[in-house]
Amino acid sequence: MKFLVILFFIVALCAGLYIFFIHLKKINWKTVGIIAVFGAVLVVLAAILAYKSAKVPDTWCTTTQNTTSYPPAELKSSMDYFEKGNYDYDTGNCKQAIADYTKSIELNSKYPQAFNNRAYTEMRMQNYKDALADLNKALALNPNYINALMNRGDIHNYYFEVDKNAAITDYNKIISLAGTKGTSVCGHLFLAKHNGWNLGTVLDMPFALFSCRNQY
Repeated sequence: MKFLVILFFIVALCAGLYIFFIHLKKINWKTVGIIAVFGAVLVVLAAILAYKSAKVPDTWCTTTQNTTSYPPAELKSSMDYFEKGNYDYDTGNCKQAIADYTKSIELNSKYPQAFNNRAYTEMRMQNYKDALADLNKALALNPNYINALMNRGDIHNYYFEVDKNAAITDYNKIISLAGTKGTSVCGHLFLAKHNGWNLGTVLDMPFALFSCRNQY
């Protein structure tokens, strides 16, 4: 998302400068050259940031995390094990969290949140095949489950059995159900619709995001 913010800034800056210069009778080419160099530097920095972000390993499940949550006092019901799974995930103990969610599902197989949370934990551990199966089960129980739709859309968009059309369908359903405010769904939808970056894609991005965010 940092890369998108920087890229949006670059496009907005270039558009503003273009509008400014077309109103001038005489263009100061020296100034234009300086601005072009500045823009190129920003593009390079954005590319470096995107590359580094893509290379940063996900250490949530391999290191101990601090949390303010607490485990349930006892483990009897499906909800007890579900809450224990949430606690173990919060502390970074993902393997135990999956075991807890599995026990929760064994006690109540009609609770879509347990499937979704197990799927998200599996995603953090890069077990995308198992995660996708769990998300399909969660959405079979609740077809309008926003979090599960977002997670499944992301799997198809980036990680496993990549299917951009399937991702677009899930993202569009999220927008139709809940709009776009307070979510990153517009950025994910944009990336699903555009395979690869080119000048046209870059120029289209701010308008596409603006249009998406103002649908509802």
